[in-house]
Amino acid sequence: MSSLIAQARIKRLVSAGLVAATCTPNERITELKSRVDMEDRRLREMEAFFSSLGDVTRLKILQAIGDEELCSCEVMAAVELTQPTTSHHLGILERAGVLSSRRKGKWVFYQVSNPKVGAWLNKGFDLVEDVA
Repeated sequence: MSSLIAQARIKRLVSAGLVAATCTPNERITELKSRVDMEDRRLREMEAFFSSLGDVTRLKILQAIGDEELCSCEVMAAVELTQPTTSHHLGILERAGVLSSRRKGKWVFYQVSNPKVGAWLNKGFDLVEDVA
């Protein structure tokens, strides 16, 4: 039913000349759907990535780590968190692919997973400073 409503609205939009479309409403809908025709798995990965950045504590962790590899206890001290809370946030960032870890004995060290991610995060911090 909602598809019929969408078609009717797009038809009115096209016939009113409010969009530059030289196709039928069905063709326009197909064109628009093709823009979002991405693998669901990839969209979920993007969702996890961006969701992991949507928390001030995790952003502080990323600022603390920067371009350096830090032990979880260093992160804990820098951000003033308990060990369970630190592990929780580091786990979210690692599962999202933002951080990677390596174990050395009983110590776990974290770093930004990819230089592109680090550069992107730095640009994000710069952008926020420019906008504010």
